[in-house]
Amino acid sequence: MTRLFISTLLAAAVAPSLAFAADAYLGATATRGGTLTFVNPVNGKSASADARATYKVYGGYALTDYLAVEGGFAHTGATYYSRTDLGLASDPTFRMQSYYVAAWLTHRFNEDWSVFGKAGVAHNRFELTDGAGGSGRVSSSKPLLGVGVAYNVTRAVAATVEFEHVGTTREPGLVIKQNKLQLGVMVGF
Repeated sequence: MTRLFISTLLAAAVAPSLAFAADAYLGATATRGGTLTFVNPVNGKSASADARATYKVYGGYALTDYLAVEGGFAHTGATYYSRTDLGLASDPTFRMQSYYVAAWLTHRFNEDWSVFGKAGVAHNRFELTDGAGGSGRVSSSKPLLGVGVAYNVTRAVAATVEFEHVGTTREPGLVIKQNKLQLGVMVGF
């Protein structure tokens, strides 16, 4: 959480100066975490929990009026499962972090509205404690696809709505699908 806080402060500190650089932009998004299900491999009991919100900070550089290169970092807070429902001694937890780089295409309809799409690769790191004293990490690099709409509030600030899909991570006993509808703000560009 500290890294996310520092990244957000850094983005807020640098954003005003980048608003005057026509080729650079910064942004931040937030999304609901979704519902995650944990299954106890010993007794087969399962429990679902609402995941914490996911926050993303990103930045990019416009190569042309319609093409940019973008990179970002996303973090999901810890999700806790009920130990009683699972028959465990302590609460299992789940955390996720993701880094990505993508090509970003945009089409402007007018001064206020534009649509965008992006394609790239995301590297994800998942951490899980099983509530029985064990823990593990899974890392994967998957394709990233996204589409969205931006509304320019001012010349330098836009409100965004974006749907992002990252390929499914499959490991023995673990399937993680990442589809996110995100609300955000972009400065510059």
